[in-house]
Amino acid sequence: MSDYRFPYWRRLFFVAALLIILVLTLAPSVTMGNIHLRVYALIPRGAVTHFFASFSHIQLHVAGLPESSEFWLKVGQKSIGTSVDLIPQSDQLVPEEILSASITSGRYDSIRMTFSNSTLVLDSGQKASVPAATPPLSANTIVSVPPNGNGDVLFILSLDYSLLISTSPSISANIAQVTSF
Repeated sequence: MSDYRFPYWRRLFFVAALLIILVLTLAPSVTMGNIHLRVYALIPRGAVTHFFASFSHIQLHVAGLPESSEFWLKVGQKSIGTSVDLIPQSDQLVPEEILSASITSGRYDSIRMTFSNSTLVLDSGQKASVPAATPPLSANTIVSVPPNGNGDVLFILSLDYSLLISTSPSISANIAQVTSF
């Protein structure tokens, strides 16, 4: 054993400071932030003038943790908000929000969301109900939600146009791009 020349109270101070640093580093975040999700669809102008959709089961995965279901933060479980028009209109510079929610601040590395109710409006004014897509859309992207701040995410979806305008419309969507800012 080495000979320690300083008094024992200094050892206690060092151990207490080390414990405080470990607790603050390893403790889960208790601060809250806001997340704002926006969605656009890449659909060529033509027979479809509006595509109103709502989403459900929006989940965020906590960065750095296993893919287990316990590490997915459920942001929304029911139909979220009102239907938003996924086709950008000429007078609409910024897409509508599909979700704005208060969540635990931190870093998230993946997001999943599922289509809920959808309505297609054709150029002729005819409306068609579109059944919900069964597999959820998922994207690997880093979303940072700072304490008392905002995490903004923009999804750009690529929809299969031929399935939308068929006699029995259905949704086949892929995420073309995800931007977090």
